[in-house]
Amino acid sequence: MNYQQTLLPSGITVITDQMPSVKSVALGLWFSVGTRDEAHDEAGMSHFMEHMMFKGTPTRSPLDISMHFDRLGAELNAFTSKEYTCYYSRFASDKLRDALSVLADMVINSEFDNEAITLEREVVQEELVRSIDAPDDFVFELFSQNIIKGHALSHPILGTKESIASFSHEACVSYLQKHYSTGNLTVAAAGDIDHDALVDLVTTLFDAMPQKPHQPRDLVKPQSFSGLFVETRDIEQAHIVYGFPWLELGDPRRFASGILTTALGGSMSSRLFQEVREKRGLAYTIYATQGTYQGAGQWCVYAGTRPSNIADVVDIIKRELSQFAEEPLSQDELQRNVELISGQLLLSSETTTSHMSRIGKRECLGAEQLSIDEAIERYRSVTPADIQTLAQSYFNQDPTIAIVSSRSVDELHTLLD
Repeated sequence: MNYQQTLLPSGITVITDQMPSVKSVALGLWFSVGTRDEAHDEAGMSHFMEHMMFKGTPTRSPLDISMHFDRLGAELNAFTSKEYTCYYSRFASDKLRDALSVLADMVINSEFDNEAITLEREVVQEELVRSIDAPDDFVFELFSQNIIKGHALSHPILGTKESIASFSHEACVSYLQKHYSTGNLTVAAAGDIDHDALVDLVTTLFDAMPQKPHQPRDLVKPQSFSGLFVETRDIEQAHIVYGFPWLELGDPRRFASGILTTALGGSMSSRLFQEVREKRGLAYTIYATQGTYQGAGQWCVYAGTRPSNIADVVDIIKRELSQFAEEPLSQDELQRNVELISGQLLLSSETTTSHMSRIGKRECLGAEQLSIDEAIERYRSVTPADIQTLAQSYFNQDPTIAIVSSRSVDELHTLLD
């Protein structure tokens, strides 16, 4: 990774990764604001603000914004997470000023027109309903809301029907003033990019953004809750999430964690895929995944199966996790999964967007910047003992289990007790 970084006097951080072999640029505006920064009555506001940034400024209508990027032959999009919001575009490298000038206008000068807010509330309500109606999505919300119940990280990114309905022009302006300032902004770019030229552009184009220092989060350690959490629905398949609290962002054991997760449920050769799907045909989809945040983390297994198979699938998950903690990986299994991770890292690094996302997210969260080669070297330094110790530290806890299925709470307690 050949990145350069500049902290401007305004507080904006500019970070670039030059890729001389391409003729395009991926650029993102990363704001340090997400779901965990919302007050109770602001639930979903970070995501709603992401939508509203596309709805017009004093000099550009929503259609003007869309057509501008179409004329550039560029991509334009955005996303919201628990800890950050990103507005990004990919364009030919000679279109840098044209693209960045509009992105800056959007995040500094959006009008939050009342009519646009009324329409967008309906759009986001539809997005929320779609998410709730998808049981394979909702089961993760059920898991997250209960494993760290009451903590800001447990709140759904989309908010609630009640909170979305309350969003107003005044609420949007207040949220903008609170979170959209220079100290909370990282401008990340990768591709055919001149770092100094980008610094000059950012200095000029963002001079009207309120200048405030970075707002560090109060990283209250979440309390974890185990147990069985159930949503009963008239559906054909059962959706299971089985997990534990996990490593926080930046934990030095994260490389052992990556191998553990991959070996258990990260590929078709992983232990859970082989035991649950290939050997017993109990599920079409089963995988392990992890989420790391500032001061907290979660690890879980997802499986989709028939309601009659719930107990069998949960028993296999328990058994495989217990075995993982009791017996270290063989060198062959360790090496195979390290090579899988290394290959995926290399394949994912071939686009400007992936490079921009990597450096932007890390800088926004204050995480260590590592090149692909440096990361691969860290994975290759992990030993079977490192992985077993990690498994023993976490898999001996009582799990949090979330299930969305046609089975009742009482039925599931009887099945799984």
